[in-house]
Amino acid sequence: MTTVSNVDLVKAFLRAQNLEQLGRIEEAIDLYEAAVSESFDATGPYDRLIALYSHRAQHSDVVRVAENAIANVHTYKDKIAWYEQMRAEALKARSKVPQARPKGNSESPQ
Repeated sequence: MTTVSNVDLVKAFLRAQNLEQLGRIEEAIDLYEAAVSESFDATGPYDRLIALYSHRAQHSDVVRVAENAIANVHTYKDKIAWYEQMRAEALKARSKVPQARPKGNSESPQ
């Protein structure tokens, strides 16, 4: 596995912010995710992904990113508590999402 330098991760994060401002959200997410996959130790990419995934109701992704942030980000206790809160809220929201039923088992009349 090739390790990316922190300088390159910061550059990618700044580029992702610019892309996000331009409305190129998917490209920004890819760059933020790259930083998270490298266990980047600053809050920026994690915060943006949590915001973007929360907005899309992608609760499992919020949980995953928040857990990575808790494990990797070197920050103050209140920020870690915020990540824990985001994780807890996403887990709660995820549990409220209705489960899809297989097509053949529909109970409603056709």
